[in-house]
Amino acid sequence: MSNFVGYIKSAIKQMKHNGSKTLMTMLGIIIGIAAVITVVTLGSGMQQYVMDQFNKLNGNYAELTINQQKTSDFFTEEDVKLVEEELSGIKGITPIYAGNGKVKGDRGICHANVYGGNGAMEYFFSKPIIKGKYFTKQQVEAGENVCVIDRDDAKELFKTEDCVGKELELSIGDKTATYTVVGIKDRFDSLAKMSLGEEHIAFVEVPYTAYAVDYGQSIDKWYELLLFADQDVLQEKCDKAGLILNNAHGGRGSNVVKANTLANISDMIDDYLGTVKGFLIAVALISLLVGGIGIMNIMLVSVAERTREIGIRKSIGARTGAITMQFLIESAILTLLAGIIGIVVGIGLSNVLCLALKMKPVILPESVVIAAGVSITIGIFFGLYPARKAAKMKPIDALRV
Repeated sequence: MSNFVGYIKSAIKQMKHNGSKTLMTMLGIIIGIAAVITVVTLGSGMQQYVMDQFNKLNGNYAELTINQQKTSDFFTEEDVKLVEEELSGIKGITPIYAGNGKVKGDRGICHANVYGGNGAMEYFFSKPIIKGKYFTKQQVEAGENVCVIDRDDAKELFKTEDCVGKELELSIGDKTATYTVVGIKDRFDSLAKMSLGEEHIAFVEVPYTAYAVDYGQSIDKWYELLLFADQDVLQEKCDKAGLILNNAHGGRGSNVVKANTLANISDMIDDYLGTVKGFLIAVALISLLVGGIGIMNIMLVSVAERTREIGIRKSIGARTGAITMQFLIESAILTLLAGIIGIVVGIGLSNVLCLALKMKPVILPESVVIAAGVSITIGIFFGLYPARKAAKMKPIDALRV
């Protein structure tokens, strides 16, 4: 125990003696550890943020698409009725039209993403109606020009949320139609509304029958359906709906109809973000490698400067293991201290960057432990050669210097 304490005191003394050399050597480890902590924290925080926002965005529906390369069939109203009759426990199923254009109210104009569907579209963005009501089955069947927007759109177009009953002009391409606002939804999540620079984008939901007539689409032939269900049963309902529609279109075993949920896309995004994070961590680890080489260099310099000390110690009986241990402990303490500073810097930097990016920092305890372990490992690994070189010196050769 006394020998170990002596090794630590000797290490601290040598670190003070080398001064600026020690500091510059530690800097490589500090930067490497801080970079790893920061990348892991930012990467994990970004993954959590994106996935949370993505799941909030449209996490309650499945997409059913018909493959036109395998069949000339389309989805029709009969397919919608078939799924509704044979599949219990769903919130609804709807055809979906989508287009980009502009919307004009009596107090403003902005870009618009327009979605056409039936009454089940109420579940599309999972936001409740706060004023008015959603368009009804009867309004869809009659092809009425009614629409639903969110509260931010209402303020942008009418400068007030109290705009139920007011009219707006909706343009897609060279076609323009007038729609009456019947409902206002709560505001959408940040990822739902992608911005075009600083411009506002409205989300307008209309009956698919009105959309088809006003913007030149087929009113009874569709390539895509959306199925809505609670998240815990969505995948099951998606698979069953796909089976029902495949059978209806003679695609048993050939996947004429493809059924996917956003869970599949979510997994793909998560895997992609994980790959990017892994790459950035690998880049950060390169700086640790450079720092390790710096540790080896300063230890070699230390061995050269302390040759006579090593010779004297060996001449009075110091064992090879003791000399090796002394230099290894010096190397390990140097990197451990640099690692601790790097962890503190990394955590601090991560919090600052996450705050600036408006993300919640996700600091994984295992990343801190691993960082500390890596720093010590680097010290031992890169300190081993200088330590062995010092320990193998012959006393007579060392004393000649």
